[in-house]
Amino acid sequence: MGVEEKSTGVVAGTVLLVPLPEPAAPEESKDEVEVGWHFHPDSWGRGLATESARGAIAHGFKAGLGEIYAVVRPDNGSSLAVCRRLGMRPLGLTNRWYGAALESFVI
Repeated sequence: MGVEEKSTGVVAGTVLLVPLPEPAAPEESKDEVEVGWHFHPDSWGRGLATESARGAIAHGFKAGLGEIYAVVRPDNGSSLAVCRRLGMRPLGLTNRWYGAALESFVI
């Protein structure tokens, strides 16, 4: 979903709530859902990712999801901070999704 800045109507980025890819081990599959965000650098540092992700998480819970994950590249300090501001619980480094070592969080 596109995210617009209220004052200008300019599209600042996107927020998403999507199923995580199936892990390699079938016994690990739980129909897990991820919240994610992608913003233009001009929009960084103003709380848009946190505000948008908070809304997506609320929508997911209202739709009946029991938990929502986030996965972040370990060197992406800004997105790691967003996860903390959202109150997500860190689960540690994992290779379960996307073929990369990612920090994982759940709420």
